[in-house]
Amino acid sequence: MNRTHALARCVLIVGDLAAFLLFTYYGKRAHGLPADAAGILATAAPFLLGWLAAALLLGVYRPHRYERPGKLILITVAAWTVAAPIGLIIRALWLGTPITLMFAVVAYGLMLMFLLGWRIPFGFVHTLIRRRNTPR
Repeated sequence: MNRTHALARCVLIVGDLAAFLLFTYYGKRAHGLPADAAGILATAAPFLLGWLAAALLLGVYRPHRYERPGKLILITVAAWTVAAPIGLIIRALWLGTPITLMFAVVAYGLMLMFLLGWRIPFGFVHTLIRRRNTPR
């Protein structure tokens, strides 16, 4: 893997982690819950585990998956579509509570917006950098 791909992969991983943590922070604040670091990590953990499983299964961080913005959007939607139910099931088992349809729909939609909200600009910037660094 070349240096550009290694850096891009690191940025993607850190950006995705930040998206999950911000989503969780926003959710806690919106519901009037304490938004301390430990609580945010504990709340985000089931969804991060679901994302990790989907990312490994679908190869989310492989260079060919993010070489163009269109591919990046498709893999993000596919991965979150796999990851969200996994995260919801882990959360339900962990908390001992059922999964409500409203929570599932809101969590799916909002987290997808958080992921795409930063991954789409990343995809365009990454494409510009690749084009600039490609010899003609």
